[in-house]
Formats: sequence, C-alpha cells, structure tokens
Amino acid sequence: MEEAMENQCTSESTNVLWRLSKHSLPTEDVRAHRHMTTSSRCGLCGMSDSWKHPLMQCTMSRCVWVLVDEDLAHKMLASKEPKAKQWLFSLIESLTQDQFALLSITLWSIWYARRKAIHEGIFQSPQATQTFINRYRDELNMIRPTVR
Repeated sequence: MEEAMENQCTSESTNVLWRLSKHSLPTEDVRAHRHMTTSSRCGLCGMSDSWKHPLMQCTMSRCVWVLVDEDLAHKMLASKEPKAKQWLFSLIESLTQDQFALLSITLWSIWYARRKAIHEGIFQSPQATQTFINRYRDELNMIRPTVR
C-alpha cells in the first residue's frame, strides 16, 4: 500500500515538472490564452498569474519556501531564465541531487495546495505544507539505497 502511494506521489510530482517544462500548468494566464477563463489573475492573491507566480512569487508560496529552505529559495530565484524549461535545466545543473529533489517536492506541494485552495476551498497553511514536504523527504531518504 505504501509503495503504491509512493509511486503515485512520485508520478504526480514528475507530472508537475513535465507540465511546467511544457508551459502547460493550468495557471490563469495559460487558461486565459486558451479561452478557458476571462481573467489571468491569481485565484488566491489577485496578482497577474504566470508559471513563476504560483510556485515562487505568490504570498503562500514565498512563505513555504522560507520555511522549507531559504538558501534553496535564493538559488531558485537567482536564475533569471524567462522560460520554465530553461529555468529547470539551469537548476538541474547548479543544484545537488538532494537540492533538486527538495525543489521538485516543494514545487509539487505548493501546486497541490494552491489547487486545493482554489478549486475545493480547502486552505492549507504554509506550515502544514512544510510539514508534508519534510515528512515526504524523510520517507524518500528511508527507502533510498545506502551507498557504501
């Protein structure tokens, strides 16, 4: 049961990264471009939405990043790549494997919390998101094969 849940979570986080790299995360600017909504504003804070906004710039996501790893947040924000795909590639090259895993888990968790808030009215505090991220990362470390 735990392995099936682990595979589902890994699949979902990979899906978020893939959709981010293809500029197909359903942010409000993408939805407006596809005539699926009339506004390109964030459903949580009202600011202009883009691929960067919900994952790094929205108040909720900034709070999560400060709680999770402020140094990683600074590295992530330091990349000035305008396109998500190049942004991800630049981070793959500049981060350690553990840092990139944390980045992936955090991006996925922020996206999940945002969607729950906007579409279901279920708001998760930044602390609750951080707790989930830490617990998930600890579980990944437990199943990681040890290197001798």
